[in-house]
Amino acid sequence: MNTPLLIARRTAQSTTSTQRIMVHIATLAVAVSVAVMIVTVAVVSGFKEQVRGLIGGFTSEVTVTDLSTYGTGNTSQILDTPSLRSFLAESCPDVDITIDAYATRGGVLRSEVGSVAIMVKGVDSLRTLAPLQGRVTEGVLPATGGARRRELLISSTTAQSLGVGVGDRVELLLTRGEGLPQREVMKVCGIYASAGEEMGGLSLADIRNVRRMNGWQENGISGYEISTHGDDAVAAEVASRLNMRLIFDYTGDENLTAVTMQELHPSIFSWLGTHDVNAAVVVVIMVVVALFNMATALLILVLERTRMVGVLKSLGMSNRQVRRIFHYRAAMLIARGVGIGAAVALVAVLVQRYTHCIALDAEAYYVDHVPVAVEAWWVVLLCVAFALVVLLLLSLTTSIVARIEPAEAIKYE
Repeated sequence: MNTPLLIARRTAQSTTSTQRIMVHIATLAVAVSVAVMIVTVAVVSGFKEQVRGLIGGFTSEVTVTDLSTYGTGNTSQILDTPSLRSFLAESCPDVDITIDAYATRGGVLRSEVGSVAIMVKGVDSLRTLAPLQGRVTEGVLPATGGARRRELLISSTTAQSLGVGVGDRVELLLTRGEGLPQREVMKVCGIYASAGEEMGGLSLADIRNVRRMNGWQENGISGYEISTHGDDAVAAEVASRLNMRLIFDYTGDENLTAVTMQELHPSIFSWLGTHDVNAAVVVVIMVVVALFNMATALLILVLERTRMVGVLKSLGMSNRQVRRIFHYRAAMLIARGVGIGAAVALVAVLVQRYTHCIALDAEAYYVDHVPVAVEAWWVVLLCVAFALVVLLLLSLTTSIVARIEPAEAIKYE
């Protein structure tokens, strides 16, 4: 028979008013701490998932482009050949990758209302636009097959600045190397939900239109987008392998390099990284708050049971066994608080997930509502880890039991 557990259960049923108050405060502190931690991690995970998915609508996990123009906003022609595609595919034989070509051109989009600077990205396959489909609020994606059509998909921010809608014509102004202006008339085929300043200036079109703007050959491209169908670690490995092959084995005239999505959009992923730091700070603060309240409650429980401790020790119970009584008592309080906190947090997360009741400014946060993502494994892991950490640290509080002398303790009424 587990005597300390039996005593802990009996003492839980017989408490004074002071003990009940402290028990409720401690339970509430644990519940609030767990709820705040789960909601915080859910929001951070949601932001990562949503923003990553958003960026995935504009670029793939790995991009191969000319090193001389990488990060400058300019572009130089690379010839899309079967041999180059085969070279890239053979560099990662054990990874399932998909290779798609793209071409870019910067310019100024103008209407009767105003003008905005944009970057036009041409794609050769609707497969690369599939992740963006859910963000198209009006119209359709630009056609990439059949007869070439001068269609342009623009952001809601661009559409608002120009005062145009689906079906309207806009003028795209470009400059050639000699500084001579070039004029292209395009038709707005669709509008996608804007997602921050960095993405709001991007427009999408058929790659053949961009080739014509750049004066390139029929197989001229700015680079390749490579989908790895895996996580960030797989993308980093693919980029590393491609760079090694491009440096030592590639014999073409182009100076090619492979970069990951994180390297193409460092500001966005740095912003997401700050959320990890914030989440860690919140978790630490919540653990400290719960620990402080639990330690206070447990200390009161020990002091108000001083006479019981003296009697048990006089009957031969060791300090270790007496401390186990209060460990069990603390575990009961923690389990109750964790259960309540987890239940409240999951309800709040599910409500936000399906109702989007808390809105955000999409221009500042890339999404128009607070995104949440929750998985059972990390919720259970977080709750168990929190309970164990608090319970282990409470061992210091129960050390006061060793200082209680039976002869003195039994004098208390």
